[in-house]
This record gives sequence, C-alpha cells and structure tokens, in this order.
Amino acid sequence: MSLRGLVTIMALLATSAVGGFAAAAHLAPDPVTTGTPGPVSATNPSVPIDPPAPRQEDPTEPALRPGLPLREVSVGTDSYKFSFPVPLGWRRINTSSNEVKYKVPGNPPNTYVLRVEQVVSQHEKIPDIVQAAEDDLQREFEDYERIARTYDSLEFSYLYAGYRRFGFITWLDLTRSGQAEAEVALTGREVDVPGMRELMITVIRGIRAD
Repeated sequence: MSLRGLVTIMALLATSAVGGFAAAAHLAPDPVTTGTPGPVSATNPSVPIDPPAPRQEDPTEPALRPGLPLREVSVGTDSYKFSFPVPLGWRRINTSSNEVKYKVPGNPPNTYVLRVEQVVSQHEKIPDIVQAAEDDLQREFEDYERIARTYDSLEFSYLYAGYRRFGFITWLDLTRSGQAEAEVALTGREVDVPGMRELMITVIRGIRAD
C-alpha cells in the first residue's frame, strides 16, 4: 500500500512564506538593541507551521450510485492472483503487477476510485496491517479522522489538497493463510459514501483466489 503526502504544495507554501519574511526584513528600519542576545521561544504554536491548503469545492459529477452492473477482472501474477467484480465500463489503471485501480473514464480527480492490491508478499497478519495503515494515514494526510475501525477494516476521512475525502479499506485472508492477502480500498466524496459502502460489500463478497 502507498500513500502520498503533499510535499510539492507544502514546499511552495514554505517558499512563499520565506519570501514574505525576507521582504519585511528589507523594508523595516534597523532595530535598536540592548542587552545580551538570547533565544526567543515561539508561541501559539510553539513551532513554525505552514498554513493549510484552502478548502476546495468537490467536483460536481453525479455521486457513485449503488447497484451498478459488474464484470469480473483479476490482479496478480501466474503464481498468485485473485479475481473480483468491478463496475462495467470503469477504466483500469495498472499501477504495478500486484495493484490496479478502476475509475469512471473522464471523471476528474477527487471523485471516486476503486483500488485492489495483492499484499500477501508483506507477510503481515490482518490486525498488524490495519494498525500500520492507520499510522500511515495519520502521518501522511491532514486532518485525518477515523470514522470506524474493525478487526479487518478502516473507514475514515481526511483533507487532500484542500478536498475533504472519504475512504474505506478492507483486508482479506482469501486462503486462510493467517496473513493479509488482498487489500480493497475505495475513496471518494461525501456524496459517494453510500455507493462506496455498497460497492465495497459487493467486491468483498465476490473476490476469490485463483
């Protein structure tokens, strides 16, 4: 599983802040100093932070609806792969040999996307991989909020580039190996949550090791 931070955006914001401080220092008169210099503690907050990205309005494409017609696809290699249902007409994006994404062709970013990954090579038990995933989400995304957590799943929301996003992740042990083998994830807008919940259940019920 891979989660990405907002490194580029934060770097640009930091550059802007530095430029503002530099201009202020150039225009201000020379200060009069007395006494011995010493460190000054920052307050409110106690360490410098970058301002959050401004909140963005969600794309206006129709919400993910339940009950979509499905087709069967697969992910993995000849040595180990599994099949699962996806909505008919969604476009496949191959991110690696063991991970695929599916989304509606033409939909802009920050609508909804299904991701399925083979994680058997990580050799982790499901409670451990759930905890590691939540730790990563808290580190990587602004304003992470857990909505629900079970033995094998997470439901959560977070801010990404100013957009409020909602996510579901479930881990499955398909062959009763004692380890997580498949990771199924859905992310979308708040209006997509009912459809994502129904699609997650559909994928989980239909997934199988080949």
